[in-house]
Amino acid sequence: MQQTLVWKPLTTSGVESLHLSMDEQGIHASSHLVQNRNGQSIAATYVLDSDPRWRFRHLWLKVENQGSRSLRLDRDIRGRWLLDGQRRHDLDQCQLVMLSATPFTHTPALQRCGLDTGQSEQLQVAYIDLPSLRVEARQLRYHCLRQQAQNSLYRCEAEGRKAIELTVDRQSLLLEAQGLYQRMSARTLSLNTWV
Repeated sequence: MQQTLVWKPLTTSGVESLHLSMDEQGIHASSHLVQNRNGQSIAATYVLDSDPRWRFRHLWLKVENQGSRSLRLDRDIRGRWLLDGQRRHDLDQCQLVMLSATPFTHTPALQRCGLDTGQSEQLQVAYIDLPSLRVEARQLRYHCLRQQAQNSLYRCEAEGRKAIELTVDRQSLLLEAQGLYQRMSARTLSLNTWV
């Protein structure tokens, strides 16, 4: 399955366009985003790969903001984290990556948690701040407030930040992050196979 999704920040100008593909090999997301954050314009491109069960494997991130900078973050099969090839022991308890300027990185977390209404789960994540590219371990807690056939509502409590409500579709792809992001479009791409 392949999808293209577009999100718009609600408090600033910008847009994110993400291409998502899922198959038996895993989940591959590639995205381009432009935002004005704290009075600074940033452009970022990232590629995020997970295994078929949404376990984080690899991130490549490039940011254009007063010059170009990039990073590569990997998690091997034993759970060891490498930032630009250097071991990061402080991230060893992390399961996933969270990027500050995109709503997409909630999806792997919600997929991994698989919560029912009333349940909650705490996760340790490798949090990456944009545009600084600072990487640090942080805790997140997701509470499932309501599940319906077409969408679900969660509350996300992130260490050091105000709690937000997330409305997601059946695939845990964000429809709206309370006061922060709104999905503008989603298109599923399919291949025509002529016999």
